[in-house]
Amino acid sequence: MKKIFFIFALVCAFTISANAQEKRLTSQEAAKKDAVELAELVGLKDNQIEDFYRLFERKYIILEDRSLSAEGKAELEKVMDAKIRATLSEKQMSILESNKAMFERLKR
Repeated sequence: MKKIFFIFALVCAFTISANAQEKRLTSQEAAKKDAVELAELVGLKDNQIEDFYRLFERKYIILEDRSLSAEGKAELEKVMDAKIRATLSEKQMSILESNKAMFERLKR
């Protein structure tokens, strides 16, 4: 009886663990979500959406590296900020800056 209970507990634990891992977005999904949200907020053109998708995808791939130091993350944030500012017009940038939470999430 103890063995059956133990096996049942293990199966439940693995099921819960597997479900928790499935809910995490992949770097491609997260990048697509960010690019679409940015496009809806500031009104991007199709080619800009694709450019931001690639930028955000690269960001998420870099962030998946567990050996990335705090300095590396800070540098990545500076690069993301610079690339976003260089790509958007002044009007689009002011719209994005008015949504501080989203702007911070896109940079980090």
